[in-house]
Amino acid sequence: MLHNSQIHHIHTCALAHKGPIQTKPHLHTLVALDCHNQLLQARSSILDEPIRFSTKAQDACTMVISGQGDFTKLRVSCKNKGKSYWCDYLGKPNLCRPYNNNPRHYFTQIMWEMRKISNACQGLRTYKPQMCRSAVDEAQMVFHNSWPKTFTPRPAQASQDRVQTQPKQPQPSKTGATSKPPTPPKVLPKPQQPAKPVSKPGPKPVQPRKPTKSTTPKPTAEAESRANKLAEEYCWRSLQGICAYFIGWFQN
Repeated sequence: MLHNSQIHHIHTCALAHKGPIQTKPHLHTLVALDCHNQLLQARSSILDEPIRFSTKAQDACTMVISGQGDFTKLRVSCKNKGKSYWCDYLGKPNLCRPYNNNPRHYFTQIMWEMRKISNACQGLRTYKPQMCRSAVDEAQMVFHNSWPKTFTPRPAQASQDRVQTQPKQPQPSKTGATSKPPTPPKVLPKPQQPAKPVSKPGPKPVQPRKPTKSTTPKPTAEAESRANKLAEEYCWRSLQGICAYFIGWFQN
């Protein structure tokens, strides 16, 4: 069943070609085929109304979404100052659950990205709206075809980031001279600590000799008798023994 907007589109197509058909009847077949193709596109259109927007260069663009077998087809057509171009994207957005709830918002998010650039067909090669970021890659819209053929969309942002993160390989020098191997840094010897002086054992202290006891010679019998005699003559009787000892000691 056709929507009112689709019926209006087919009716406008027939009226637009009414004049040329009357003046040139041989164009009747071509006009009939053109309106028939638009009728088939209107029947397979997913959205009731096309999405219209303007690019950064003020190109007037229209997004028409239709079914093409198992895929969903996005046709972006733009015009500006007598020049026109178009591009097709294919994908399976129905694999994304949020898309089935609101398919128009899915393509509206793609439109937000296309209107930021001057040429809507020179954007990204793949579009995966934010509402389906967690869905499988088959749910994204992939570039399929364009006219003129010179239009080549840019790769996706993820692939650009991947290229930027790859480290650059060092290029050989133009002179081709082999670089000398770096000389290892000189290792300075550690300062040696002064050796501890070995203390020589000092001379042993000389111990003083013990005084030898002088032995007094014992008085002989002759000296004893003489000392006793002197003691009897010159000393008191109570002191005669001591006197005899000292007298004998002095005599020796």
